[in-house]
Amino acid sequence: MVKELGMLQKTKVELADAHSHLDLMDGMHLINEAIEYGVSTIITDGVDTKSNLKALEISDYERIFPALGVDPHNAISISEGELEFNFRLIKENAERIVAIGEIGLDYMIAEDARKRAKQKRVFNQFLDLAEQLDLPVSVHARKAIDDVLSVLDGRRGLKVQLHYFDGDVKEAKIATGRGYMISIPPVESGKRKRVIKETDIGMLLTEADSPVVGASPKDVERAVRMIGGIKGIDYERAAQVLTANAKKFFNINKEKGFMRY
Repeated sequence: MVKELGMLQKTKVELADAHSHLDLMDGMHLINEAIEYGVSTIITDGVDTKSNLKALEISDYERIFPALGVDPHNAISISEGELEFNFRLIKENAERIVAIGEIGLDYMIAEDARKRAKQKRVFNQFLDLAEQLDLPVSVHARKAIDDVLSVLDGRRGLKVQLHYFDGDVKEAKIATGRGYMISIPPVESGKRKRVIKETDIGMLLTEADSPVVGASPKDVERAVRMIGGIKGIDYERAAQVLTANAKKFFNINKEKGFMRY
């Protein structure tokens, strides 16, 4: 398997990056390079007020689509006034965004009960908003998958992307049994390979999580190749299925001019 971005062979196969943070990238050159390479659908997720506003600004609704939210790190310290601003921002732009995210829980950074309670309250508030607006959610669940699944349990109507999934096969089966999508980053591990093997490809998404994990959305190719190799299908077919999964999950229909069909 090719691992280095600079070694990747040129491809015109259509790819989708289901989770990224384009506002953190240094200029547009890497984004444009990824688009030219074949990454035709990129979801850029906000994590705070600044990145939410930037996500709206840089989205072209042809290749780059915004998701707005407050991630668990910022949820701990966000003021009530700023939180309400972000709720209003999402409501006012509900027809322009493809998801609410990134939201969720992160017990690696929330080491005490007070911080975890604040994360959980903010998470639930965003889930309430997603239900109200009928929008998918992109959920962060680092070291907190059990609690994330518990919080989501009573919200069976939600479309859920478990971003950068790091759970085990049992947890993946619980998630997919509820219809949640397992989002795979370009990072190999034994546990992740077992999850991919035991999960129907129709329930998988691919993400580069750039520039936090991948260098750019182009790195999503590594996740596609990993899934294709484990599933025993060729790269082109894997890319086709995984790209279609992303468009369906985020309700993206470019042929109709935008989305939300």
